[in-house]
Amino acid sequence: MSTPRAAAEYDGGGDSGAPAVNWSHEQRHPVPRPRSARADADPRWWVAPLAGTLSAPLPAIVASGAENAFAERPFLLTGGLVLAYALILPSWFLARTPARRRRRKELAVAGCVAAAAFPALISTLGRPAFLVLLFTGHVDG
Repeated sequence: MSTPRAAAEYDGGGDSGAPAVNWSHEQRHPVPRPRSARADADPRWWVAPLAGTLSAPLPAIVASGAENAFAERPFLLTGGLVLAYALILPSWFLARTPARRRRRKELAVAGCVAAAAFPALISTLGRPAFLVLLFTGHVDG
């Protein structure tokens, strides 16, 4: 034994001839630290999700306004916001550590980009789809 404590814990002898070691309760059953007291918690974890949540309506409104969709096609604005918030929502529930900070920022940016791109994407894909359906006889119009 190299340390006096290890030598004191060593209890040689017994009937089996094997050495017996007296371990303390703390050595056998370590107590885990509570999750709230973790040293690697990010104190500003909420900045990226909040920024994405508050700024997502702006690109959705601008993109829908550029498409003149407020009166004619309000589903473009609504769809853009629903898609944006569907991307931003998981960032509120990710682990609140510095290692997840980048993922929270990526989700917030992806939500804002989706809010801006949704009206243009649906309009761009919707017109050719309507023409194909019209020419193949699936739409009476």
